Amino acid sequence: MDEKDRGILKELIADGRVSLKKIARELGLPVTTVFNRVKKMQDTGILRVTAELDRKKLGYGMDFYVLASVDTSTMGIDQEKLARKLVALPGVLSAAVITGSRDLLIKATARDIDELSELVLKHIRGVEGISSTETLVVMKEFTCRKDKLINA
Repeated sequence: MDEKDRGILKELIADGRVSLKKIARELGLPVTTVFNRVKKMQDTGILRVTAELDRKKLGYGMDFYVLASVDTSTMGIDQEKLARKLVALPGVLSAAVITGSRDLLIKATARDIDELSELVLKHIRGVEGISSTETLVVMKEFTCRKDKLINA
C-alpha cells in the first residue's frame, strides 16, 4: 500500500458511498487508476464493502460481553466448534477463542434486560460444553477513528 491507496481508503472511510469519480478528483488521479486500485484492494481482501447498522436505532439498546468457560473433558467439544455454534444464536455478534482464565469471549446485543437474560441463561448456557459464564454489560463504548490503521 502506498500513499495513493491510503488516500483512496481515507475517502472511502469518510463516505463509503462516494463515487470513484469524486475520489479521483480529490486525489488528482485518473478514474481508471482509482478503479483499478480499489479492485485490487478488494481482490486481495484489504478492502471489504459492508453495511454498518446502528443497533440502537434498530431497538438493540444493550451490548454486552460474555466470558465463557468450556468443559473440554466432554468428548468432541472444543472452543472453535462452540464459537461457531454461538455466533449462530440470535443476538450474538461475535465469539472469540481467547487466552486466560476463560476460553471464549462472546459479544452480543439485546433489546432489554429480559432479552439479555434469555440469551445468556437459556441459549448460551444451554450450549453443550459451556460450563460457566460471566456477563459484562457495556455502559458506554469508545472506538478509535476508522482510518487509524491506514495512518500508522
